[in-house]
Amino acid sequence: MNDSWIITGTNSQMHGVYGAHNIAIAHGLICKVPTSAMRPFDGSGLIAMPGIIDLHGDGFERYIAPRNGVEFDLETALLATDRELISNGITTAYLAMSVSWEPGLRSIERAREIVTALKKVQPHCACELRLQIRWEVYTLEAMADIENWLDLDPAPTLAFNDHISAILSGMKPHILAKNAARSGLSVEEYIDRISALESRVDEIPAAISHLADLAEKKGVTCFAHDERSPAERMSNRAIGLSVCEFPITDETARFASNAGDATVLGAPNVLRGKSHTGAVDATSAIARGFCSVLASDYYYSSQLAAVAKLAGNNPEIMVDFWSLISGNAANTVELSDRGQIAPGKLADLVLYRILDDHPQIVAVFRAGLCRYLLDPTRI
Repeated sequence: MNDSWIITGTNSQMHGVYGAHNIAIAHGLICKVPTSAMRPFDGSGLIAMPGIIDLHGDGFERYIAPRNGVEFDLETALLATDRELISNGITTAYLAMSVSWEPGLRSIERAREIVTALKKVQPHCACELRLQIRWEVYTLEAMADIENWLDLDPAPTLAFNDHISAILSGMKPHILAKNAARSGLSVEEYIDRISALESRVDEIPAAISHLADLAEKKGVTCFAHDERSPAERMSNRAIGLSVCEFPITDETARFASNAGDATVLGAPNVLRGKSHTGAVDATSAIARGFCSVLASDYYYSSQLAAVAKLAGNNPEIMVDFWSLISGNAANTVELSDRGQIAPGKLADLVLYRILDDHPQIVAVFRAGLCRYLLDPTRI
């Protein structure tokens, strides 16, 4: 496939300046000088921006189990996920794979199967699929698996989740019922399983420290999920959990951001105007500088739509918010080769236009290859 292109006539942000630019691509990278051998792409009327990077998305679970008790082949589900990701401009995606004490979709056994299936489909995917390993910290029997998965290529991230403490402190009944149904358990059975795990509480700190230390040695970025207080953020940072993911309170988000920590919130939160769990309001947090990254969370089309909403669909203003879904995300997980349109960076690009007050993606390039194209007349 051809990965040498000259994309002409776009508005884009190159070298930190938004305006009319041609973009030259060779050998999968943005380059300085176009050549006559480059294949032309007509970008007139389009805005070109760096490919979207999704640090946390569990929308792939709906391709595996679209309804409780209805499940499909994992390879089929992952390939379908890949098609959705690339069509939404997401060129790098961390699939938020739970490794949990729950049976069913988020069990250890299912996580092992997902890793195996992902390895098989990765070479055939348009998007760069990676894993965010979402470890429920009471699942001590998963530690050996996680130790091995930290060596996956491309590198994963590791998120530390403690939903047991949240449940014991009074999870909302409708969320509890949803989680139980996902596991194939009654609410009573779900609570009994949690109660049985309480005996592990004294083992948890050492397990967390062990995996955090190992991840740091392997260069794997660690996330702390659902932090409830500045004290919790400070404690997690001290053991190497550098990213504050979906903080519960404004005070936690403010504390994290003021300390220079990456703070990840959900793009669906922006679209809906609130958190579905009653946590931090993302739009307000962005306005106050307490959010550095927007992830898809559970809805893959939300990242581009959220940036469009924040900017009132004005492309010139969207540029100011784009780092929330690209450059800042790349920096958070130390992917220095992407997230910008600049010579030497990966040619991961989203070309879109505003149509009837909505962003419409026309083309997506991943490492110089045109992986999605709505309008074939442009090539």
